[in-house]
Amino acid sequence: MEYIIATRERTELVELTKTVHRMGLSGEHGTWNEFLNFYDPRSADICFDPNSRPDPALIQFLTSINKKDDSRKLALLLNPADPRFATTHTNTRTRQLSRLVRKTLTHDEYPFDFLIPYNSKDWVLTGIIGSPLREPISRFAPIISYSFRSGKPFDISKTEMIAVCCEKVLCLDNTEAAVRVAAVDRNLKVILDVLVEPNQPVINYRTSITGLDSRVLHLSNATPLSDIQEKLLGLLPTGTIMVGHLLNKDLKALKMDHARVIDTSLLFKYDISPCIGKLPRPSLDHLCKSVLGYEIPKSRGRCVHEAIASMKLVLAILEHGARTSVPLPDEMLKTDESGLLPMKKNVLSKRPMRNNASPPWCKPSWKSAL
Repeated sequence: MEYIIATRERTELVELTKTVHRMGLSGEHGTWNEFLNFYDPRSADICFDPNSRPDPALIQFLTSINKKDDSRKLALLLNPADPRFATTHTNTRTRQLSRLVRKTLTHDEYPFDFLIPYNSKDWVLTGIIGSPLREPISRFAPIISYSFRSGKPFDISKTEMIAVCCEKVLCLDNTEAAVRVAAVDRNLKVILDVLVEPNQPVINYRTSITGLDSRVLHLSNATPLSDIQEKLLGLLPTGTIMVGHLLNKDLKALKMDHARVIDTSLLFKYDISPCIGKLPRPSLDHLCKSVLGYEIPKSRGRCVHEAIASMKLVLAILEHGARTSVPLPDEMLKTDESGLLPMKKNVLSKRPMRNNASPPWCKPSWKSAL
């Protein structure tokens, strides 16, 4: 969300700061007035008007708002119709691609899923004109703002898409680190599939999923994370859209943030009327069965298959008009002991499929191609 703030026009930054001040939102250094005492102690008591402050001061204050409740309020204040994704092209597929990017960006969970840790170290920001940046984004917010405004509007019809997926291990500090990274292009060609050397002590290699342990990883001469970041930078020029499922977790493990993303976990939802509580997002396995009509292989080290599946889901929407609502999985219906679901199984919007047949809209002419 920090690059969204950094690319706002000055008038928007001023009004946003005034609104945040009136609402009493606070950042790492407190409210707007308290922030000024930290940012510029000499003149803090003279003028609190955001109009008199430079853009870097406004951006630094706004991007420091990281409390859950306050950051959610800030996210709601941001204009959902992000001008970076505007396009003058009338091509249906082009407009649809723009809509998918915007749908991810404006999802309620986006500000929290894709929030860069404040003053984060070793993170790489990609997808913005003038990037990559290898320093904490807050320090370079003016550069981001200038570089983005100085560029020409994106031509989405010529935009590339790359799907990325990681396998992760659990580290001693209770964080996840990437241990394998895969990437595929729009034509489903594998363009990256490498093992990564974790940059933290590992306490669980999740061998049943990754197929790796300390010995195997040591003998494989795994690549350091910084080198993986460099490789991904070469695959992600300005304007490229990164695709994935629960992409925020992969980016966090890679210590990267990309400006234009399509997260299939935010695109698809269950085809059900409002329920009492919050339902989990559809899994990638369930989306493959419901939308694409096949199952992802259960073999170890399947991140290549998951990257391909994510790209196929986006292509199914773009090229074949696939619906973004899917039926509830049987296991969720059978284990609904919390009363979240408002109806019984027989009245849910769930279309039975004969003999595991493909969804009604899934035409063989393109299903086999995916």
